[in-house]
Parts: sequence; C-alpha cells; structure tokens
Amino acid sequence: MYLVVIAVLAIVLTFPTPPYKWLTAPSLTLSLVALATLIPPAVGFFVNRLALRRFEIDPEHPSHGQFVFGRGVFIIQNLLALCHIAVLFCTNWMDLCRQTAGVWLLLPGLLAMVPFLFSILLTWIMVYPSDRAIRQLAVEIYLFRNRPLRPVWSLGQYLMFNLRHQVLFILVPMLFILAARDAVVHYDEQIRAATGQEFAGDILLGCSAIVVALIAPEVLRHIWVTQRLPDGPLRDRLQTICKKLNMRCREILVWRSGGMIVNAAVMGVVAPMRYVLITDAMLEQLDDTKIEAVFGHEAGHVKRHHILFFLLFALISGCIVTIFSAHVHGMTRTEYQIAAAVLGALLLCKWGMLFGWVSRRFERQADVFGVRTLALSGLPCTLPCKLHADDSSEQPSPYGDKICATAAQVFSHALNEVALLNGMRPEARSWRHSSISSRSRFVQRLAGDPEHTRRFERLVLTVKVVIFALAATASVWACVEIRLWESVLEIVRRLWG
Repeated sequence: MYLVVIAVLAIVLTFPTPPYKWLTAPSLTLSLVALATLIPPAVGFFVNRLALRRFEIDPEHPSHGQFVFGRGVFIIQNLLALCHIAVLFCTNWMDLCRQTAGVWLLLPGLLAMVPFLFSILLTWIMVYPSDRAIRQLAVEIYLFRNRPLRPVWSLGQYLMFNLRHQVLFILVPMLFILAARDAVVHYDEQIRAATGQEFAGDILLGCSAIVVALIAPEVLRHIWVTQRLPDGPLRDRLQTICKKLNMRCREILVWRSGGMIVNAAVMGVVAPMRYVLITDAMLEQLDDTKIEAVFGHEAGHVKRHHILFFLLFALISGCIVTIFSAHVHGMTRTEYQIAAAVLGALLLCKWGMLFGWVSRRFERQADVFGVRTLALSGLPCTLPCKLHADDSSEQPSPYGDKICATAAQVFSHALNEVALLNGMRPEARSWRHSSISSRSRFVQRLAGDPEHTRRFERLVLTVKVVIFALAATASVWACVEIRLWESVLEIVRRLWG
C-alpha cells in the first residue's frame, strides 16, 4: 500500500494543477471524487467475501484462501492508484482544494489527499475479516510451536498499525517536501528577487528533499513504535556481527507490532541516522541463529549500499521532473498535456517495472550477504561445502565467491519460517520481492556453484553502475537546465557582497 501512497503523493507534488481538466464543473468533479473513493472499498468487500468463502470451502488448504486474498489486495491497490490519479490528473479537484484552502501552506495538498486516505481506511475495514483469518492461522502455528501467544489485532489495532506503517511512513516525510514546495510556489517572486535567479526555488526544493531524506529515519522511528533492544546475549551477538562487518548504526531497535509481524528492516543512509529494526514477534518466535540470519540480510542492504542506490534511482525521477518543469513555460496547453503524458508513462514504466526488477536483485544480494554473515559469525558447518572443503584454506568472508552450504540451509529455513509465521504463501511473489521459495532455492544453488555466485554479483554490479551513470547524467542535465552553477555563484555573491 505504501507504494500506492508514494504514487499519489508524487502526483500532488509534481503537478500543482491538473494537466488534463476534462471535468471542471464542481458537481461532476465531486461526483467523480466520491466514485473514486468508494470503488476500492466496494471491491474490497467482494474480495473479503471470496477469501472467507475459500477458507470455509477448503479449510485443509488455507493457501488457496491466502492466494485469493493476496490477488484481491493487489487488484484493490491498483484500483486505488488508478482512481485517485485519474481524479488528480483529469478533474478540477486540486483547484477546488486550493480555492477552499486559500493561501495556507500544505493545506491544499492535504485536502486533495483526504478522499484517497478515506478510501484506504474504508478498504482496510472491508478486508479486515480476511486479514484476521490469515493472522489467526499464524497464531495457531505459534501455539503449535509452544511460543509466546498474543491475541489477533482488533479492528482498531489493525487500522492503527496499517496507518503508521503504510501511510504515515510515507506521508509524514513527504509532507515536509510538500510544505517546502508550497512555500517555494507562494514566495516564488520574492525568492527570485532575493537571489536574482529564475530557478532558485527549484534549488531550495531539492535541498529540502535531501534534508528530509537524511533526517527521515529519526522521524520514522517514532512513527513506528520502537524501543532500544535490551541488553543481553542477542544484542551482544548482533553487535559482534556489526563489528566483524564494520557496519555502523545508531541503534538496534525493537519494532512493536503487537506480536503480529515477523520482520526486520533497516533505514538510514548515513550511520548517525541509521537504525536496524527487529519486530517483537521475530524476537519471540525465532531462535537467535535465525534472527542473526535476518539481521545479516538487513546488514547486506547497508554494506551493499542498496539504500543509496534506491535514492539515486529516485534522484533520476526528480531530475526528469526538473527537466520537464524547465521546459513547461514555453509550451502551449496541448504540448504541455502531451509532455505530461509522456512523463507519466516514462515514470510509470520506470517505477512499475524497472524498479521492481532492480529491487528483487538487491533483495537476493542481501540474502547472499545474510548467508555469508552466518558463516562469518561462527555457525558450524555440517554439510558438504565448497567453502569449508578439507583442502580449502579459504576463510568465511561477506564478499567471497563461495558461500557455506550449512549457512545457506539455515538461511533458507529462516526465510520459510518468516513466511509461515506471517501467514504468507511461500510461492507468493510481490513487486519488490521474489517468492520465498525461489529465494530459498537461489541461495542453496549458489552454495554449490561459486561460478553462478560470481555471475550474479557481476550482474548486480552492472545494475549499480548503470544507475549511478544515469543518476550522474540526469543530475548534470538538470543542473544545466536550471543553470545551477550561475544560481549558486549569484547567491554567494549577494550573500558576501
């Protein structure tokens, strides 16, 4: 869902006014807004009924119900994006919000998103019974494993968790950027007069986005309910892993989920603002070795610089939008609409297809790093292994070609256990992640084939080089378009007299 939130917020940020005003009458606009708000929850109602019916018909194979629910949620998420992007692109809705809010900063954008947020809330209410049924299956597994047991979320807890982790997680940082955008638009003439540069506002907006990206982890750790991982053997082991990997982070946090989510995450580009998060359910349900495996996966995202390359990937989009904005002023209405359509199609392909492909490769690279981390932490090798062959003097390394077969097996078991405890089908894949089953097979295949490991690492390295080259090219192009160097020199000259 947070990907849909990003898409809608990006439209609000990029287009202060709709490029296609096909509906301008207030009554028709409000009718379309109401329709776009109610269609996804209505579909959610039918998805919920179908999923619950599947659970009742075939209780011995709950994966069938999980499949129906997962496919239905995917359809709902696409409907949410399409309906509300259509409202923002093709109606007078943003202009009505701006007229209602007046000159207040941030308020027009917030008003424009109210129907979208309300639609999300109604959709969650509609699908809650099915989600609860799936989580009840996970609770039964907890009971069978004789692990700590907590009641399944109430509707209020379910809504609050989703609101924090799928909406506010994105909304709060982007509101800072939206406020900066509104301030730049509102005070554009004053900014130009003070700096003497036409694109000074764009520069200020870019600087604001960079600042938000740096400080966002500190904000998000409070949006997500977190606390410091208590002192103890597990914390000592994880800190030892950090030292062996030379990985710095500000803190290792417990991510409170009410015992319902078995997961981990890492956020932050720079070490002073970097946090590693482990959910309470993971601490309760997995043994320390498997927690180390998941921790090694998150460490892989840091040491392989995935967060940085994701930001560079986003930077390319920002530069494309900047280049588009620099050429808007001389366009006719028709030319602007054609250019906006091309821009939208380009960004849709970039994020809808290319980003998912890149993300899945990064996830697999983090999996491989997690396997290597397990071997580096001292996991005893008990299987025939290329890394620990009798005639091999090679030592475990987070960057070597050979990986430990035992570590690969333990990591695979950890992946499958996480899927099981979250009520996920091991065969289910998502936009950003390959299926758990395929990832499990992948690391075990690499353990027996060092050449395959080398080919995979070369592929990911090539992807990173391409992203860096495109980001550098797009940045230079955008700087030329807005005459950045002239603007900076002029600002410095004015400041220093």
